[in-house]
Amino acid sequence: MLEFVNYTADKLQALLLIAFRAGGLFITAPLISRNNIPATVKAGLAVLMGILLVPAISLEGVPPMGSLWLLAALAAKELLIGLIIGFFFALLFYGIRMAGGIIGFQSGLMMAQVLDPDASEQTSVVSEFWVIIGSLIFLAIDGHHAIISGFADSYKVLPIGAATFSGDVWELLIKFSAYSFVMAVKISAPVMITLFLISVALGVIARTVPQMNIFIVGIPINIGIGFLVMALSLPVFRILIDKSLMLLDGQVLNLVSGLAGA
Repeated sequence: MLEFVNYTADKLQALLLIAFRAGGLFITAPLISRNNIPATVKAGLAVLMGILLVPAISLEGVPPMGSLWLLAALAAKELLIGLIIGFFFALLFYGIRMAGGIIGFQSGLMMAQVLDPDASEQTSVVSEFWVIIGSLIFLAIDGHHAIISGFADSYKVLPIGAATFSGDVWELLIKFSAYSFVMAVKISAPVMITLFLISVALGVIARTVPQMNIFIVGIPINIGIGFLVMALSLPVFRILIDKSLMLLDGQVLNLVSGLAGA
């Protein structure tokens, strides 16, 4: 690992390009891309990834750098590759945040807003709760290891300088962006179905007992039952995150192959 002090110009160039791809990953990947993590920490981790991966990957296909402009263009291409890989894994948390918004709307907690430092906007407290729980589950099932492993494996199908951005990569990204909507519905389904049935029951009560103020009674009932169903559905939430991570981890090499035009 400490042999980097004797690196040749080719290896230093490869280290720089790996660091740019890793930097793009750390800009968009879940958890590590949070704004409360200093940029210097992300830059240091990107350089560390470069030092670790230079001895492990083949440098035969690295094109010779005839000018600084060519190196800058290749660095920008590597940065974009890292951004795409990180965004691919971040789709999981977009679905979780969306599910929290749906649950907050259904349970009547949508008006309880907090500032999301990552998005720099107001978001539902339920969304933040699900993101925090999802982050803990993600770490518990070694999701961060899956991201690093997927990044390292990307060099097996997409060596440095081999990206052409052709093929079906954009179609695959759109497909899995739609999958985040599906996952949001699956996560929020227990609360949605339960609160729908509660609304039907309250509607029947309102017809049979018109003297009762259903609006005043229904708000605390929706909130209380919403919290109860959320607590009971946490095991299902964990299973969905696990299966979704396995799906994304299994498809990341197909995504990278698309970047290579394979």
